[in-house]
Amino acid sequence: MAAVTQEIRIEVPPERLFDVIVDYARYPEFVPGVRSCRPRQDGGARLVDYEVDLGVRRVRYSLRHVEERPHRVTWSLASGDAMRISNGSWELAADGTGTRARYTVEVQIAKPPLVPRAVIDALTEELTRVQLPRTLAAFKERAEATRGG
Repeated sequence: MAAVTQEIRIEVPPERLFDVIVDYARYPEFVPGVRSCRPRQDGGARLVDYEVDLGVRRVRYSLRHVEERPHRVTWSLASGDAMRISNGSWELAADGTGTRARYTVEVQIAKPPLVPRAVIDALTEELTRVQLPRTLAAFKERAEATRGG
């Protein structure tokens, strides 16, 4: 599936939103479906191990995140047997007193034996088209809740 991009305006400065984005260990507290998240350094990047509930099953994978404070975070799949592709980025730009955040994601789930491609395609569609707005709303809520902190 091709990359999907959405934009959202969040009422905090880019630096504050960036801090929420790179606080990977706290994702299980507010990102839908994330059950665990363990970040560790990997040279100039951060390797983050995820466990995510996809509804039909839980999957584990690792993403390599590259952080360019305070305007950009990119990631790519480092390992995981359930995904063939997981790439994406956050791009943050000051917008008055807030931030214009552009989130791009490309996900392709690996096809297990005996599972029809249509089922995999439907799951991929769910992840990128349905979960994406929920995820962005969760980041917006979390970042705006930190305004006073």
